[in-house]
Amino acid sequence: LFRLMSEAQRALLMDAIAGAMKGVPEAIQRRQIGHFTKADPAYGGGVARRLGLASDAARAAG
Repeated sequence: LFRLMSEAQRALLMDAIAGAMKGVPEAIQRRQIGHFTKADPAYGGGVARRLGLASDAARAAG
């Protein structure tokens, strides 16, 4: 589904997910980013960047 969305829709989704995860412990954020990355590396990387988890974003892009 992520790959069928427009760029604007993807950005809105990643913004919403990252916003909802702001208060979640970092270990859980990283676990979820791993799941998102398995679905699509751009999805995992986008959420990771929005959460300020640069190492996860780089791993997702790599």
